[in-house]
Amino acid sequence: MRFLRLIRAVLREIFDEAAYERFCIEHRLAPGRSSYGKFLNRSDRAAKLRCC
Repeated sequence: MRFLRLIRAVLREIFDEAAYERFCIEHRLAPGRSSYGKFLNRSDRAAKLRCC
């Protein structure tokens, strides 16, 4: 059972579900379309800042 939980946690990180959940908690937002849009915009900006 622990193995399945580990696999699930890894998949949530890979597909950004865990990052989105942390974003909602950090910004005190309810999960939904508007908060997911804000999450995507923030993720896009972060990716552009990391680029060389």
